[in-house]
Amino acid sequence: MEHTVLVTGATAGFGEATARRFLAHGHKVIALGRRVERLEALKASLPADQAKKLLTLMLDVCDSDQVDQLASTLPAEFSNVTVLVNNAGLALGLEPAHQAFLSDWDRMIETNIKGLVHMTRAILPGMVERQCGHVINIGSVAANYP
Repeated sequence: MEHTVLVTGATAGFGEATARRFLAHGHKVIALGRRVERLEALKASLPADQAKKLLTLMLDVCDSDQVDQLASTLPAEFSNVTVLVNNAGLALGLEPAHQAFLSDWDRMIETNIKGLVHMTRAILPGMVERQCGHVINIGSVAANYP
């Protein structure tokens, strides 16, 4: 069965590797990220048969308006997302909690928690309607520090 896989944070690291792996197994992939040049480089680096199954979109998971509009603006051939990989995230600061910058915490909460929640809320209704889908949330050991 061919799946349509949406991967957030697909411009580097685990997100890019996840997108590549699903493409290598013959699935369609929607790769989301903030850095359009990295998305273009990903597509350019793929064999032709995989590149035609890749849709790249510049999107910031912190922008709830962009996320809310995503499902309704996907091209028909990519509209039935069956796998959502919430990978976008970041870790800021290594200071002990009592010395950490609240601005760093705010940014991490916006991206790592609210971004994941908004994306899941945008994509999940289609999965429920089709009675088919999986949500994979990628975490980091940074979540356990300090």
